[in-house]
Amino acid sequence: MKNNLILKIALLSCCFVTASVNAVAGNIPAMAEAFPEVPLSLIELLTTIPSLLSMTAVLFSSKIASSLGYKKTVLAGCLLSAVSGTLPLLLKNVYLILFCRAIFGFGCGLISSSLLILIVYFFQGEERSRMIGLQGSAGGLASMITAFIAGRLLVFGWNISFLVYLFGFMVFLLVLFFIPHVGSIRTSSANTDNSLIKSKTSLYATGILMFIAVLSATLFVIKCASLATEKNITAEGTGSLLVMCISGGSLIAGMIYGTMKQKLKFLSLPVFFLICAAGFFLASVSHNIVLLAIASFILGFGYLAFVPYLQESVSAFGTSGTTVILVFQGLGAFAAPYLGTALELFTSNLSGQFIATGGIFLILMVLGFFFAKKEQGA
Repeated sequence: MKNNLILKIALLSCCFVTASVNAVAGNIPAMAEAFPEVPLSLIELLTTIPSLLSMTAVLFSSKIASSLGYKKTVLAGCLLSAVSGTLPLLLKNVYLILFCRAIFGFGCGLISSSLLILIVYFFQGEERSRMIGLQGSAGGLASMITAFIAGRLLVFGWNISFLVYLFGFMVFLLVLFFIPHVGSIRTSSANTDNSLIKSKTSLYATGILMFIAVLSATLFVIKCASLATEKNITAEGTGSLLVMCISGGSLIAGMIYGTMKQKLKFLSLPVFFLICAAGFFLASVSHNIVLLAIASFILGFGYLAFVPYLQESVSAFGTSGTTVILVFQGLGAFAAPYLGTALELFTSNLSGQFIATGGIFLILMVLGFFFAKKEQGA
């Protein structure tokens, strides 16, 4: 029992690396001011480019893991993320920082893909569902802590805040000493020849749903600090505070994810999407930091409720399902700045963009109802 608890802690500690991607999202206004000649979309890319390389790492992670083993793959990811995450402390060139953020994302991708597979490997049934939910909860806690630390460090300069990624070295040690070696993992397919095409269609439909949902939710993460500025909510550390509130919502969602899914059944996914829509709508009409913080919390709650739901829904597909869902998840996070650019064609007002994105979640709510009902055979 003790060893099992230590294993769980070591596995969940990996979230302190993967969930810290947005820790420096509050830096965007400060970096935009420091680099006035650089387009804002490129500055925002510093927050989201890790997701693109994370997706790339997921595509190759099974081959890397078959060679190194899953534990060594996680260790490699921790080391890459820790080194590249802290390097921007010493850099003054945006493009070099962008490169480091890309390598950071690649490391996170190695961790996240292997972590989900290890959870599926080590745990079964309700315990597996709890661990997947706790993964989201641990990610919310990690994101909240790292965003808080980054926000405090931001006072000393935008580059100093990158020291927060020193967490990666501590996680490296936990994985090294407390997670057993796991080589290649064989997964049996539950598909029959007659249902193979249908199953693949279901898998990619889930992936597309994940892409659209993460794309839309990530827009909140990268634009919330700018929205606060637009609304003249300019207290020091506002951006980091909002990211912390998003993380706080994620933390609570992960803690009660299993209970929510059990109670709501096939209504779970549409309810999670409705919660995200409510976060966007509330943010669009907020004119003080309290309401904007509440909106951020709501969005974070919905975000880290639908993500584990969709991840768990493809667990029957084994490593191929994990790869597909994480690729679409990473692609959605990466493309978020371009959603903002597309919405600017209709309105430059961020409140209007948030209303439009809330509308996207209402559409997803309807689609999610039919999707989840079909998946659960209701």
